Amino acid sequence: MLHMQTLLAALGAVALAPSAGPSGAVTPDTVTAGNPVTFSVVCAEGVHEADVAGAPLGLSARIPMEPGKTSGVFSVTVNIPADTQTGTFNVSIDCGDGTSAVVQLVVSPAGGVPTGGGATSRPTNHALMAAGGGLLVIGAAGAFALRRRAV
Repeated sequence: MLHMQTLLAALGAVALAPSAGPSGAVTPDTVTAGNPVTFSVVCAEGVHEADVAGAPLGLSARIPMEPGKTSGVFSVTVNIPADTQTGTFNVSIDCGDGTSAVVQLVVSPAGGVPTGGGATSRPTNHALMAAGGGLLVIGAAGAFALRRRAV
């Protein structure tokens, strides 16, 4: 029983211990090229600077972040360059104390998802519609004539 109490006490201490590293986020986490995103991070208390590694996205190598109202909190809003390739990017947010958080940003294609054609992808072709309607009328008339002949 004493072993179980020791185990529970140890688990409680681990649960209450501060996290090992900073916590980062990107909002929105999916964006089309040419639009803004906001990177944010919560570093250890007392950290006075943080930056984003922007090179994977075609931005400056180091983008300084603005401090928030709370110690250790930083954020920055950037526009993703219009020529950024689509894909998933792991972006590092580095705190001034040498710790880092990695966030995932998905750059999606501009416009709709490229899924192919479809009936609404081209304007209506009235000549084809008239020809198809004419064939239906001829077919219906032929069926009527054959049915009448069989009776």
